[in-house]
Amino acid sequence: MSEQPTTDHNALSSENTESADAMATERDGSAPEVTVITGGTGFLGRHLVAAVAGSLDGLAPSTSSKRREVHVLSSQGAPHFEGVNADAITTHQVDLNDAGAVTAVMNKIKPTELFHLAWFNGESASRYSDPVNHDWVAIAEHLVQSFAEAGGRRAIIAGSCIEYGPEGGVLVEDGPVDPDTVYGRCKLDAGLRSMAVAEDFPGLHVAVARIFFVLGRFEDPNRLVPHIIRQLLNNEPAELSAGTQRRDYMHAWDVALGLIAVADSTIEGHVNIGMGAPVQVKELSESIGESVGRPDLLWFGARPGGADTAEEITADITLITSETNWKPTLDLDAASADVVKWWTKQLQG
Repeated sequence: MSEQPTTDHNALSSENTESADAMATERDGSAPEVTVITGGTGFLGRHLVAAVAGSLDGLAPSTSSKRREVHVLSSQGAPHFEGVNADAITTHQVDLNDAGAVTAVMNKIKPTELFHLAWFNGESASRYSDPVNHDWVAIAEHLVQSFAEAGGRRAIIAGSCIEYGPEGGVLVEDGPVDPDTVYGRCKLDAGLRSMAVAEDFPGLHVAVARIFFVLGRFEDPNRLVPHIIRQLLNNEPAELSAGTQRRDYMHAWDVALGLIAVADSTIEGHVNIGMGAPVQVKELSESIGESVGRPDLLWFGARPGGADTAEEITADITLITSETNWKPTLDLDAASADVVKWWTKQLQG
């Protein structure tokens, strides 16, 4: 298994500490952060846009004290965001593959803060192996470079627990990494290249959030949790594997709040965002079944297990919980109930 680079990106040197102090001083001023979000129309991105520019019904609001002028870069012309007033954000139609257009919009907005969540989202069967993932490494690097050249100071890049590789266990930021998929290798490379940009821009501070397993509103209906919910709401069985594997699942809203907490902090380098405790996939499914009221339709063992065979994948969240005041607001049952309620509303139309 390969090792992480020897540079400790999480440890702040005295020079970095001084820079962090300056960054904190800037935030205390009267001017709002000029915040750019990519991937805002995606599953996690919709939660983040609502968390920074509005709210979602029934979910705890962000506790951030910062004021943000929010700009969303999107390939769509005028996307609608649940829980967000149209005048609370500015949308810019930009193809992130167009380097010139990205540079131009950064120079126009002159953002001080960046949340980069956008990534290739192809068919589930090929998403982890598709060579298009490589294109998104260059996109991330150029985006952060353009952000820095336009005067940007704080960049939060969405990484993935897949970067650690297939071995599993309780995963720590400075532990070994050995991704065995194109997606995992590209996510790792994108984060490292984004952090390398900061070496040329002393005023730039970059954190890469390694996000673990997520459930929530707005998810692709063909993913595990929405699939189970839709089957049960339609009074049809959900055919599942035995579900004995343990995974670190968290509601997307709490991930969004975690990203904001990291942005507000002085954390640099890799940082895990997860519950910090695993749950059997079977237990998650049963929680959903209870929320729907049809646990009898969960057919465990009807399908073989997937290729992801690690017994446990859990985030060590010591860094984020020690450096911020963030903590999850939804436990497993509350998260399941929220997603079931949302899908029930969508299906009732």
